[in-house]
Amino acid sequence: MSAACGRGPSSAPACPHDLSSGRGIDFEVVLSSFPTTIRRDLTLADLSKYPETEALGPGGKLQGLTGASQELRYDAKIALAPRFFGGPRCAWIDHLSVDITPKNSEIIVPREYPEDSCQYEQILAHERTHEDTTRDALAEAADELRRALRKTDWLPARGTPISVADRAQAEKRIEAMIDRAAKPVYDAYLARLKERQAVIDLPENYRWVSRRCPTWR
Repeated sequence: MSAACGRGPSSAPACPHDLSSGRGIDFEVVLSSFPTTIRRDLTLADLSKYPETEALGPGGKLQGLTGASQELRYDAKIALAPRFFGGPRCAWIDHLSVDITPKNSEIIVPREYPEDSCQYEQILAHERTHEDTTRDALAEAADELRRALRKTDWLPARGTPISVADRAQAEKRIEAMIDRAAKPVYDAYLARLKERQAVIDLPENYRWVSRRCPTWR
């Protein structure tokens, strides 16, 4: 027995499910190429004012900094079926794009050190390690998000729509569902990245860098 949206026996779902259409949604996880800018406009004193930069480098000062603007972004194309016989409308994700490309990435080398100096070269090499760590972790996160979305069978697909009153409600409910599927994976990536970056800034690594050049400001 088939039922139109909002019709049929009380035990039937408000929006009928057609599992022959599949439970999975059409999605992509995007990690685009992004450049890293080397900034030379700040001083050592400027760097000391940055928040959450407790780790000290050679000379007992923060000698460089690497950062990327991290953000989890969604673009969900939501399909909404017409209302039949006064029942609810049926909504599903027609296509989902999850983008974890950082908006920007930058390395700061204090302007006290000329570009041909030993200190500049060592700071840049150290900060490049931070940059490479971020890029590797992002690639892992993209793969983990793809696996998580493939395994998630409760996101509304064409064959498994949800009932909503209107488009506004559809957008709100589906955004919350995408958050539930993707955000834990992304949060785990951020925590893992923080741990890896902290290892690079262990005191013994700073001592190794400091020995590479005779003097530090």
